[in-house]
Amino acid sequence: MTTVTLRVERDKEIPIVYLQGEIDIVNASEVGVQLFEAAPNDAPGMVVDLSDVTYLDSRGLHLLFELSERLRVRDQRLHLVIPPQALIRRVLTLTRMDAIVPLYASVPEAVRQMSQTP
Repeated sequence: MTTVTLRVERDKEIPIVYLQGEIDIVNASEVGVQLFEAAPNDAPGMVVDLSDVTYLDSRGLHLLFELSERLRVRDQRLHLVIPPQALIRRVLTLTRMDAIVPLYASVPEAVRQMSQTP
């Protein structure tokens, strides 16, 4: 059985979601519900920290694309945090996620960029 934990914090108006574990077809739907609920309409966007995600299958990847699109429709942005050495970063770059959603090496960097851009 795959497991993932999700923790939400806020930096002023920006929700930061920390994910840990594996995201796959078994739990992606539930993770998606929790992610969508973590982004209030009045926030400029959301930062999702994938630093501790050890596995991301195609359903998990689809979830990130879907989250990005839902936020875009509400004029919000998604910033993903994934260290350069993380194995799943390669999956995100091969699928061109980085062309749609900016990838950052750290949470402070992602929050700073979201705070600075309108």
